[in-house]
Amino acid sequence: MKALTFLGASPYKTVTYVWRDEQGEHAVQTHLFPEAIAHIFKPEKLLVFLTETAQRYQPPCSQQSHLDTLRDRLHGLGIPIESIDIPEGRSPQELWDIFDRVVSSVSQSDTVLLDVTHAFRSILMVVLAVAAYLRRAKNVTIERIVYGAFEAREPFRTPPQPEDRAPVFDLTPLLELLDWIGGAEALLKRGDAGLIAEKMVAAHQTLRRTGTGTPEKLKTLGQKLRTFSQALHLSHPRDVLRVAHELLPLLEGTRGEFEQWAKPFALLVDQVRRELEPLAFAEPDTLSQENLERQLRLVEYYLAKGLIVQAVTLAREWVVSYVLLCRGSGDWLRRSDRKEAEDALGAAAARLQGGTAEPPPEWFDQLPTGLSDLWNKLGQLRNDLAHCGMSTDARSADAIEKDARAIPVRLRALLASAPDSVLYGARVIVDLSNFYEGTARLEDLPQYLDRAWELAGEGNEVVLTGQAPIWLYLAVAHALHGKARRLWYQSPATGEVLVFDHSAR
Repeated sequence: MKALTFLGASPYKTVTYVWRDEQGEHAVQTHLFPEAIAHIFKPEKLLVFLTETAQRYQPPCSQQSHLDTLRDRLHGLGIPIESIDIPEGRSPQELWDIFDRVVSSVSQSDTVLLDVTHAFRSILMVVLAVAAYLRRAKNVTIERIVYGAFEAREPFRTPPQPEDRAPVFDLTPLLELLDWIGGAEALLKRGDAGLIAEKMVAAHQTLRRTGTGTPEKLKTLGQKLRTFSQALHLSHPRDVLRVAHELLPLLEGTRGEFEQWAKPFALLVDQVRRELEPLAFAEPDTLSQENLERQLRLVEYYLAKGLIVQAVTLAREWVVSYVLLCRGSGDWLRRSDRKEAEDALGAAAARLQGGTAEPPPEWFDQLPTGLSDLWNKLGQLRNDLAHCGMSTDARSADAIEKDARAIPVRLRALLASAPDSVLYGARVIVDLSNFYEGTARLEDLPQYLDRAWELAGEGNEVVLTGQAPIWLYLAVAHALHGKARRLWYQSPATGEVLVFDHSAR
């Protein structure tokens, strides 16, 4: 570990600097805090930054500079000391010069301790900027940022006495605060919760490991935010709506924990809640006007965050879902049903352009006008994005973004004419022949029922099929009553037979 420290041109007074950690209390009596750094933290090397004034300065009643005195006092420790010249810091340019020289003194992947005790007040800001930069640009580990609080000594006597105890403050949390701010900015500006989720999970684990806190939900909140972010950037709207719905009560239930252990997030939670509320939806697998409204808000959210690819991708799927809801039948999540709607839209778009393709089905002609033109526009946008501009006639990024930002107005006009009906999706096939090998045994029925429950999920449309005894079919059908939304029996001889339907509203 390298320790980076500063010496100024002041007559420092001797006090006892005290550092406390898990190993106990460490006390060093000195007037030069870098000496305390050497004894307490035992770095492999000490880098001392000095201005020309500090190099020449000799305290009253001394024949040596601070640097020479420090070398003498640390001679027996075997810690090499390297002095590095820096400007006085009297202008912004000189502060940038200090920044450059501190950064240049650190190598890739070093471990560093930063001390700002004897530095100018402005140097603290430079050091924080250096620390943040080193971690990102050079993969440097910032072990600590410390400050020997001479002005907080006890007892506070004037002049100070060597026995006066001055605490050593750990300023590393200031660097953590920069991380929290960066994570919050990523979440609120781009919908990227990766960094802030990482901070929450790490805080939870550290508190648990060190025994300094017992959070219950902080890690869960971080993981849920990460899931939300992943779904958002992968354009999985159903997961976005569902996780946003789950996050709202979790944010409120975890408020006490992050106010205690993740204070920076506590200052942002209300803003995060306001962003999530328009997206939250408890029934994302049920297609309805409300579902389309939430997905449209998500399109608008994408555009507000500059996520044009995701906005266009979802807008196209939104139109397919809208057509299925207007048709009023089928499984809106089944690939074949969505393909049928896409084919109808494609046929209508080709007809609009004077093509000779097969006309769309009769039911499509009952839908609002303008769908064909919108489908053509979305197809062009999707192709513009999918081909990554690899064409001599590729449209400019500005043109693509301008067209994308016009989409929500057209979608909202369609939404106003959407029927007040419901379509269900998420059909689950449960093959009972996979529940056992050889012959089904009645004594194993509890295991079979557990597996059926696990496969069926909650509120889905379930199809029971496969070679199995009648008692197993009856037991599973009874167990799924109230759990499945709709239950079917399917065999080659009978086709699909409806057992019960709880989806009516």
